[in-house]
Amino acid sequence: MFILKSVFYFLAALVVLVGFHELGHFLAARLCGVRVLRFSLGFGRVLFSRRGKDGCEYALSLIPLGGYVKMLDLREGEVPPEEMDQEFSSRSVWKRLFIVAAGPLFNIILAFFLYWGMFVMGVAAVQPYVTGIHAGSAAWQAGLRNDDLLLRVGDYPVLDWEDGIYEFIQQVGSGSLELEVRRQDGSQGLVTLDLSGWSIHRDQGADIFRPLGFSPKYHNLTRRIAAVQEGSPAEKAGIRPGDQVAAADGVPLDSWFDFSHVVEEHPGREFTLTVSRPAAPEGGELPEDPRELDRLPQEQVVLKVTPESVPEAGGGSRGRLGVAVAALPLDEGVRFVRKYGPVEAVGKSLEKMAAVTRLTVVTLWKLITGDIAADNISGPIAIAKSAGVTASIGLEYFLGFMALISINLGIMNLFPLPVLDGGHIAFYVLEALAGRPLPDRVMQGLMYFGIFVLLLIMTLAVYNDIVFDGF
Repeated sequence: MFILKSVFYFLAALVVLVGFHELGHFLAARLCGVRVLRFSLGFGRVLFSRRGKDGCEYALSLIPLGGYVKMLDLREGEVPPEEMDQEFSSRSVWKRLFIVAAGPLFNIILAFFLYWGMFVMGVAAVQPYVTGIHAGSAAWQAGLRNDDLLLRVGDYPVLDWEDGIYEFIQQVGSGSLELEVRRQDGSQGLVTLDLSGWSIHRDQGADIFRPLGFSPKYHNLTRRIAAVQEGSPAEKAGIRPGDQVAAADGVPLDSWFDFSHVVEEHPGREFTLTVSRPAAPEGGELPEDPRELDRLPQEQVVLKVTPESVPEAGGGSRGRLGVAVAALPLDEGVRFVRKYGPVEAVGKSLEKMAAVTRLTVVTLWKLITGDIAADNISGPIAIAKSAGVTASIGLEYFLGFMALISINLGIMNLFPLPVLDGGHIAFYVLEALAGRPLPDRVMQGLMYFGIFVLLLIMTLAVYNDIVFDGF
């Protein structure tokens, strides 16, 4: 069912995003006096079409991954003399540029309305507290401590962890990053975090800050084990749900993160784990609430465990046991709802658009320079899964997801690669500077090159999806 829902919401999002993009081209063409022959959602064979009173054919085509607006164009066939005043290629270079740029522009405009709707409805957020800091890590050496609240990352204030993650990602490849934090005692200070050697790989999932030695505080983690994966090293070692990790090789474990750090540092190597095991009450069923487990009599059990070795995309390996932690709700106030009135939401939507646009541009550049690994390039499978997950959580999350994709679609289409809108814009700018269009042979060669590069990127994206996000 999840696969079917994901496909449904993916197609629904695609229809809106692509439809709005092509609507930009369509309206701009009409505004510039260019006749539109066909407005199609999808590529390939036309499945359904209807001719409007304006003479345009509105079509739904077989392949849903895109769309197009077909205009009256001398380059694609003969044009009757009486219709030459509605032909595309005879428009001024600036009108043609405007028509091409209108598609990506409409994606940016759509994102504004989607974010506005999200903020008016209200979306859950988490204040940017840090946790999981262990001695010797970059975070510890910088002076970060558990439960510090991030107020500013680099030059930008952050309100929640989504803001914080956006700003951190843009600093990948930088030598250091200044953070403004508020301590538990209410004092504020500045710390400088060493980012040298930090990289982001897709197999890290949501744990991108682990190499820096901290984690976002999304939950109050206990030291109790909630679940043990079947066939995992943990199950083979005798670890059970309800066990509380107490010591590793005789060294006390003060938090779940201390335990995780020990496991990661022992890939394929045995260590001794001491756990506190609750005695089952009458009836034999252990309660799920870790606070109730704490009230039961405890038995100290010493186990020999050997984490399996898991290779990492950035090189090296880390240990894995196959257990899940029991968590308690966050303190009141740490989780909050970002909800604004219709007027205030306008400004907040513009701020969000600016932040995501900046993130998209910087991320694209860092992918080109190699500061962000190519395994982070996502394709349709990853997008479909995200569509299904966000839609299942709530409409406001789905709107935020669509806004993010819409901005990405708009910015990426402006990339100066032949075939994309940005490539055509580059051609028109060169034509304006030179006073004449590029030779047809040059244009054709560049278009073939653009198709080749685009196919390579799509192949890489689908490969990454299959490896990391296959259903």
